[in-house]
Amino acid sequence: MGDDRLVEGVAVHDVEGKHIGKVVRYEPTLGYFETEGAFAGPRYIPCWAIDHFGPKGVYLNVERSVVTDVYQHMPGVTPDLTPEGKLAGTAKIQSGRTGKMVPLDASGLRKVRERIHEGVHVLDAKDESVGEVDAYDQDSGYMHIAENGLLDRELFVPVTSVSYLDDEGIHLSDYKQTILGRYNRVPEVARPFFSR
Repeated sequence: MGDDRLVEGVAVHDVEGKHIGKVVRYEPTLGYFETEGAFAGPRYIPCWAIDHFGPKGVYLNVERSVVTDVYQHMPGVTPDLTPEGKLAGTAKIQSGRTGKMVPLDASGLRKVRERIHEGVHVLDAKDESVGEVDAYDQDSGYMHIAENGLLDRELFVPVTSVSYLDDEGIHLSDYKQTILGRYNRVPEVARPFFSR
């Protein structure tokens, strides 16, 4: 399923042959490889962006600008929920090979959950700061977010609103105004946890 040529240190080039970094990690099951080098942070490139392999490394079918803007984040994870709205313990992620949503294995889901904890920074869909995780109920999948600034509002955001996680923190799929209006009450399913 994997490609044994995507090993650590292999040079990566864009469609025009410009060097854009090197492979630092490869996830064959999901079909993504991480690169570092020409950008301020890592890039997460799906295998479908590979054009070919040459003597000087891997060549992509996209320009540098696509790598800069589109592949700057890890692929988004969509948690599965039970009919009651609780986390089912499974999730889906877009395959880097086919583009279709595929199940995320238990270790991958565990890594996502481990990154949601108190003190993690939370940003909206425009990367504007929403606040920090103040408490996280893994059973219901809700985060209590302590807002930045002078507003004294309580926010209870479900993990299903997480678009992706990266080194900056948790990125939500909604804009701040939507978040403030939609998630300002503790949901019934998480009430026992947050009323302690």
